[in-house]
Order: sequence, then C-alpha cells, then structure tokens
Amino acid sequence: MRHEDTQSGDYFWSDHEADDELTRLRLIEQFNDPSTFRQLDAIGVAEGWRCLEVGAGAGSVARWLSQRVGPVGEVVAADLDVRFLGDISAQNVEVRRCDITQDPIEPSSYDLVHARSVLMHLRDPVAALRRMTAALRPGGWLMVEDVDNGVVEAADPAHPLAAAFDLCAQARIQFLLAGGIMDLRYGRTLPVHMEELKLADVGNEAVGLVGRGRSPVSQLMIQSFRPMDDAMVANGVVGQSDASDAQRAFEDPSFLYRGGLIVAVWGRNPSQGV
Repeated sequence: MRHEDTQSGDYFWSDHEADDELTRLRLIEQFNDPSTFRQLDAIGVAEGWRCLEVGAGAGSVARWLSQRVGPVGEVVAADLDVRFLGDISAQNVEVRRCDITQDPIEPSSYDLVHARSVLMHLRDPVAALRRMTAALRPGGWLMVEDVDNGVVEAADPAHPLAAAFDLCAQARIQFLLAGGIMDLRYGRTLPVHMEELKLADVGNEAVGLVGRGRSPVSQLMIQSFRPMDDAMVANGVVGQSDASDAQRAFEDPSFLYRGGLIVAVWGRNPSQGV
C-alpha cells in the first residue's frame, strides 16, 4: 500500500473519538455495502481497472475493488480522514489524503470513480461531480450514492414518541442546511445533477428500509444524529424533551420508522472506450 498526503478539510464527525467514528463507519458499511457491491458488479468492474474511491471511510469498498481489479489493476482510496485505512495491505491500493473539491486528480485516468455519502457535505456538489467526471477515461464509469433523509418519519403516527421523532427528523435537515454544514436531502437532487453531466447509459436506484428501535440500523442513527440533536438543543432549535424523545425512539423496540433513502446514480463517459 502506498500513502500520499495532501490537504485536509472539514467534516461533521471529524471530532468524534476514533472508536466512535469507526463504529459509525462500520455500521454504514454493514447496511450500504450490499447494494453498492451489487451495483458495481452490474457496472462490470473488471480485472485491470483503475478505480478512484472518493470518501473511502473505513475502506470496505476500496477492499472490494482491490480484489475485483486484481494485481494488474489499481485502487486509489481517497479521503480527508485516512485514520481507518492504514490497515489496507494490498499492493494495488494507494491511500491518499485528498479534498475532492480542490486537490489534484489525474484527468482521464480512471475506469471507475465512485463516491458514497460525500456530496451531501459539500457546498458545491456539482463542481465535485464535474471534477470526478473529468477523471474518467473514455468509456469510464461514474457512480455516486447519497442520502435522502427527507422521507424519514415514524411508521405509526400514534406512537407516543412519533411526534418528537418526526419533529427532530425535519429540524435536522433545516438546521444543517441553514448552517451550510450538510444537505441531508441531497440524494433527491443527485439524479438531476448527474443528468447535467451528459453521461451515457445513466441509471439510478433508491434503497430504503423500515427500521426498528434498538436495531443495528438504529445504532447507526444514534451515532450519526446525537451530535446534531445536541447542537440543535444548544441553539434553541428544538427543546431538550423533544430531542431526548427522538433519541429514545431509536432505543425503543416498539418504535418503527421509515429510514432515509440511499440514492445511487451511475453513468458512463460517452467518449468511445478503447
């Protein structure tokens, strides 16, 4: 494994303790990897491909790509936070500290560029999409996945915790968007932005589930949303009782809720491949 450092930048969970953040990233992998791998398999990732994984996180996608492209292929695992990528030992993986918004990316160099839950954090996601598209070889594929939490709500509005849960779900979206921190609904806009790139063979899919309190997916929600809820209480956006009830819902096995959608969109560089 080769390792290259460039500039770092801001990330909402960057001040998480390492163990807490790794737990959160592993939970994301647990629930998102199956659909990601299925879609990458359908694209046809093959031996010898050169792949750029933007926002590599804890490295599960980079590891999968490493096995798929084989020893003659290459995977660049790029992230602002590379703490959890140091144990990748594969010789065909380069770990690179990289800010997709400004750091150099080799033009016309990759058979695949993939990003998951990255663009929601960026002030100008379209610019990042254009930079990733410019990195594609002729015939290369861009696949981007992001979240739409605008659909999150209690499955049973009569549940005692439903009102607080729904209130906080919507308040998080508006609070973070107004602060320029992240767009928890970016997944619904992603297909529009991908269409603007004029790629060929564009397709999309949205994957969601109904969650239950005290389930593994609810543990992911607790890890992700508790710091947001604390910030909303501190800023007077919601009351402490509502924030506490919303968190209690994630611990209550009698509480069912519709989770966020993971929206995946893919397309191919229309230039003729060789």
